[in-house]
Amino acid sequence: MTGFLVLTMIVQAQPAGVRGDSWEEVFKNKKGTVTAFWDDIEPFIYVNRDGVLEGVEYEIMESMKSWLLLKYGIDLSIVWQPAGSFDSIYTKVKSSTMPGIFGWSYFSITPDRLKEVQFTQPYMPDLNVLVTNNREPMYATSQEFTGRLREMRAYTMAGTTMTEDVLSLRSNFFPSLPVIYKEEDYEVMRTIASDNKGFGYVPLSVYIVALQKGIRVKRQTVLSSRRQGFAAIMPARSDWKPVMDEYFSSDLFRMKAGSIISRHLGSEVKDLVFENVQESAPALDLVSLEKEIVTKRLMDTAVEVQKHRSFRNIILVLLGSAVVLALVLYNRFQTKQKLNRELNEKNAQIEQMNQLLKLKILQARMNPHFLFNSLNSIQYFITGDDKKASLQYIGRFSLFLRKVINYGDELSISVKDEAELVSEYLWLEHCRFHDKFDYEVKVTPGSQSAKILPLLTHSLVEEALYKGVLNLTNGHRGKLCVEFTNEADRLVVKVTDNGSTRQEADKLTKRKGLTNGEESMLQRRIELFNAQGSRKIVNLKQVHEEHGVASNSATLEIPQPLFDKV
Repeated sequence: MTGFLVLTMIVQAQPAGVRGDSWEEVFKNKKGTVTAFWDDIEPFIYVNRDGVLEGVEYEIMESMKSWLLLKYGIDLSIVWQPAGSFDSIYTKVKSSTMPGIFGWSYFSITPDRLKEVQFTQPYMPDLNVLVTNNREPMYATSQEFTGRLREMRAYTMAGTTMTEDVLSLRSNFFPSLPVIYKEEDYEVMRTIASDNKGFGYVPLSVYIVALQKGIRVKRQTVLSSRRQGFAAIMPARSDWKPVMDEYFSSDLFRMKAGSIISRHLGSEVKDLVFENVQESAPALDLVSLEKEIVTKRLMDTAVEVQKHRSFRNIILVLLGSAVVLALVLYNRFQTKQKLNRELNEKNAQIEQMNQLLKLKILQARMNPHFLFNSLNSIQYFITGDDKKASLQYIGRFSLFLRKVINYGDELSISVKDEAELVSEYLWLEHCRFHDKFDYEVKVTPGSQSAKILPLLTHSLVEEALYKGVLNLTNGHRGKLCVEFTNEADRLVVKVTDNGSTRQEADKLTKRKGLTNGEESMLQRRIELFNAQGSRKIVNLKQVHEEHGVASNSATLEIPQPLFDKV
């Protein structure tokens, strides 16, 4: 018999029904039953959406059955008994007279508990972090935070090391500090998120999972506490301690424990949890992960909004098309010749409307892309602790984002608006790479009122920036120029740079395993526009080289007026 045994959850009505065979009996009989008390807390042990028990601690305990079968030929049954709370588990295990009783609920190993129960070896580091309401400032020193305790309220779980940390602050700095007790860690953090003066302690791993769940609290970098680690508990007289230590020291446990924790926390989160117990832990990696989680939530929200908007527009077009079709069918009874002529005209209009709708949907999908790049730039400044630059950047970014959102639902905008949007974008990028390139945006007189697809120029500018000037080496400074000019009945947009050639950039992109998503998006928009009518956008690219310096140019020739009459 190999692998994990099928879990059978047995809920006993009375404590007398609990069974916990000793290791001596199990070893002698080559089989037996033990009871594991647990309380629901993700990711350690919890019931998933399918009603099945899972989690880090559940899988570690279950993997012991496989080890016992391989090592000693023992068929062990584990009864998973819900205990109702953290305190209840500890009390049941401490007072049990049966040796084969275990408690799982990310128990911290402490000197006081070692006097009352036995612990397995720790399976995971134990680091409690201080969290506050999001409106609280980021405290630079412990003294700054403790000086504010008289205005705050603490939230915690009874009987935990988090409570020990809170009570330590109260006894040392403000004996009148109010302490409110909650049932579990996520309830503690949700309460803190709704209380402007709330704070508390939570394990680092639980805090990261809470961020992924969308619970908005702020992790303070001061007053964190470290202990020996998380482990399971057993009665003080249990004879299972030696065999549990042997199991935790085995190759099977070392192989499985890392993969189990990575699967439930994610490999990046697991590495951070294990690394942050060291004094030299990479705090910036944790900050980056926090920002990545928040950014992903923002991106998911933005994409969801765009999906709803696109779906609404499609429904409206379909309803409009249904009305048109009904009128055409009615007119069919009047004149067959007239019906055929009008039907052909309507089909052409519907096809044009469909192309415009696809163009609009594709354009709307670009907004989250810009948002993601700009949030990365904000993260860059915040990580660099440049508050002045961060505030200035956020101010300009908010103006840029407002324009992107306003223009995202338009089929066309003026050259003046497009040039302002490009200038804002280049200003934002220049803040990050001010020593890498210079830029210039030119709009010739008479071309400001011409029409252009929103954000069309941005694709060329981004390509010139990231494929051209930012790839320059040998200390050369990049130069990027954007020109809008009127020529007869066409608007000409020309983007030039002195960076690397596109062939060189494409080779570098392939070596990095990346894709030319922005260039593909531009080409798809041009193809959709060209398919909707007789007016066409022409996309031209040229590369010159003088004295060993490349000069790249990309030119769009855009018809005026922009659209055929629909």
